Amino acid sequence: MFNVVYNEEIQLISIEKREASAYCMSIKQEFDGKPWYYDIKHYITYREYPLGASKNSKCTIRKLVMSFFMNGEVLYKRNYDMSLLRCVDASEAKRILGEVHEGICRTHANGHMMATQVLHACYYWLTMESDCIKLQKNVTNAIYMQIKYVLQFPLYMC
Repeated sequence: MFNVVYNEEIQLISIEKREASAYCMSIKQEFDGKPWYYDIKHYITYREYPLGASKNSKCTIRKLVMSFFMNGEVLYKRNYDMSLLRCVDASEAKRILGEVHEGICRTHANGHMMATQVLHACYYWLTMESDCIKLQKNVTNAIYMQIKYVLQFPLYMC
């Protein structure tokens, strides 16, 4: 328990809405032609922040960099068990998802299990789990539509 002093003023919490967001864990596409890890890789290599980076963005980059590792030109992320996960861009991530879901692995598993299998294959990108879940939902919807189309025709018994 703690003691409350009633004659002191309580500081109010102020919440502001910013126009430009800081680094967030969502990438839809690489609109500038650079991979999502470009700023992290640039900071590790040259110890320079991106041009026009705010104080909050600089702090975020410093925190993110602590869990990344450069080996030559390849960027790796340290996992919680100290294994190194290779960072990939959006196009390579789509290829990896296709390979895990339909290729050699042929798991056809749910989204969380696919994300785990990608981690076991030592690959990493920021939106890995949400991308796996979206892919699994799209595949499930496509299979449902195929079954619905097949069931429209009557079955004839000979």
